Amino acid sequence: MQIKHILLYGIIGVSFILLIVGFWYRSQPNLEIGKRLVDNSCGVCHDLTSEKKHERGPYLWGVYNRPAGSSGFPYSEAFLAKLEKGSFIWDDKHLEMFIANPMQFIPRTNMGKQNSKHPTAFSGIESASNREDVLAYIKTLK
Repeated sequence: MQIKHILLYGIIGVSFILLIVGFWYRSQPNLEIGKRLVDNSCGVCHDLTSEKKHERGPYLWGVYNRPAGSSGFPYSEAFLAKLEKGSFIWDDKHLEMFIANPMQFIPRTNMGKQNSKHPTAFSGIESASNREDVLAYIKTLK
């Protein structure tokens, strides 16, 4: 009878440890997931290379810690109105807010509009861990 209890408690203990390790591992940013998310969500409209080409949106190479609106891209009226209220840097805080919900961060931004002129609109990434993955990858674009 004691061996069954020892095995049962051992299995429960190992399972608990694996569960904790799994949560810890997923709480760490994953660059591979971030790259896939950026390629699929951002790369559709933004250049992600060191060539720094403007496409449907401004290039994202070196965007981390760059002053907003400084890439020379012809930004929308909504984006320029946001800058008139106060300039900001694309740091963790601002990128996180923008990636979570671009239309909330910059109301009426072209990037979030669901219309024929911008059929690949981006409405944001709900998952906090996915946003962390995206931020971690964006930081490597330098």
